[in-house]
Amino acid sequence: MSQRDPWSLRIVTWNLWELRGDLHALVETLQDLRPDIVLVQEAPRLVLPTARLSWLARQIDRRVLLGGLGGRGLAVLATDDVVAQVIRRGLAPVPQRITDLNSTYPRGIAAVRLSVPGGGEVVVSSTHLALQEENRLTHAAQLRDLVEGAGAPAIVGGDLNETADGAARQALEPLLSDQAVQTEHTFPAADPVRRIDAVLTTAGVQVRAAQAVTSTTRVPAERLAGASDHLPSLLDVTV
Repeated sequence: MSQRDPWSLRIVTWNLWELRGDLHALVETLQDLRPDIVLVQEAPRLVLPTARLSWLARQIDRRVLLGGLGGRGLAVLATDDVVAQVIRRGLAPVPQRITDLNSTYPRGIAAVRLSVPGGGEVVVSSTHLALQEENRLTHAAQLRDLVEGAGAPAIVGGDLNETADGAARQALEPLLSDQAVQTEHTFPAADPVRRIDAVLTTAGVQVRAAQAVTSTTRVPAERLAGASDHLPSLLDVTV
């Protein structure tokens, strides 16, 4: 049996601040990065969420796999080549203990199972952990169950709302790990001092590059800082 060719993917995860920032900078950043998959947090949720997400996808020539109305602020955008590999997709809600106004934000896990050309499968997911540690731990437990039951390598990108030493992140280790140097800070975008956004991977995913994005060919750091309150995080992988 001949060995299959590896599949290379560029994945970007980004909290888009519900498209309240500099949209020209946001679109140009994604156009410059040319990701195969965009894992979105804080997609438009209340005002024309489906139309606004579709608008963004058109600007960067990507398709909406998940997201829009009822999407809990999560979305997955992808190229036509990736769309052709979709086996199934879905959104799982994550229950939250309501303690204040911030804890009413709906949380979930948006996941897509892809067929790897030449054989095998991979699961790609977007998620956004809560501001409250108790709710983050609940979220991490559900995410861990999903990944352990996937039966395939997994890639999870998101706004995790804590650094790698946080309790929820530690609960996910070593199953899901961030391969970037932890000084690749993502928040706040204007003066990043913490890495709370990352693309995590399981065994079976070969990471070729992992970093925060501070500027692109057309978008200098000053403009990128105005696109969202978070910086994007990029991962180049082979599966």
